[in-house]
Amino acid sequence: MPANEIIAEIHRHREALARECDYDVKKLMAYYRRRETEREGTGQKLVSFVADAKEENVCDLREEPPKQK
Repeated sequence: MPANEIIAEIHRHREALARECDYDVKKLMAYYRRRETEREGTGQKLVSFVADAKEENVCDLREEPPKQK
């Protein structure tokens, strides 16, 4: 299956889910939360969240570029 067909299938599924939720973001997020709760015991993750940037120091704002070693 070519990549564009895979992407087209993803778009079809996303559109069907949005239609099912009446294109309402709050309903869509409630759907995802409900699905995540249903899968808790299976070990599968429906959504993964990135840790807070402050905890991991992912992005630091600097006035000057880092010094070369």
